Amino acid sequence: MSDLTTQAKAIEKTFQRIEQEQMQDIPLLNPALRVQSIGFQTYEGRTLGIIITPWMMNLLMLPAEHDDWSELKLGDKTHHRLPANEYRFMVNEIDGIGICQTHSLYSPMHEFLNQDHAVAAAENFMQTLMVEVAEPDSDPHQEELLGRILRGEETPEVEMDGFALAEAKSQSTADCPAAGEKPGLTRREFLGGRGT
Repeated sequence: MSDLTTQAKAIEKTFQRIEQEQMQDIPLLNPALRVQSIGFQTYEGRTLGIIITPWMMNLLMLPAEHDDWSELKLGDKTHHRLPANEYRFMVNEIDGIGICQTHSLYSPMHEFLNQDHAVAAAENFMQTLMVEVAEPDSDPHQEELLGRILRGEETPEVEMDGFALAEAKSQSTADCPAAGEKPGLTRREFLGGRGT
């Protein structure tokens, strides 16, 4: 089993434990979904991939061997240039994973009809993410909303092990595609993680 496969399975196991121990009976959950890791790969020495859960879908980054993230504080925001765009990540520390950085793609997950639908969205995002763009759009993620989440203002978020999991509500008004179809997002929305 490769290191990437081992890491992806460990991440899945961690979020399965979080779901079982801390997320039961929370309305935020979409019961049609389960925890699954998607597209984990190495980019510039860092492990990068998507974690799907019944309550959120995040792009998750683990440090490279040469990275020293020990001085970063929980909730700090950092920018990373990936092939398709520059993204703002939030620093987290998760029991069972350690320090990592996450970029929220979807939360909550109620617009997904089933696991295949969520997996299709994650796979499409990862495929598009790794296509080099000469002049990327700026990161559209809302700094003001992230600040409110971190300060605990007007946020029906769920925090566990210091991990800010959910934004306040879905921002998308687009219809949810049928099972097996690709979500109907523009390229700009998709690359910006605007699934919500």
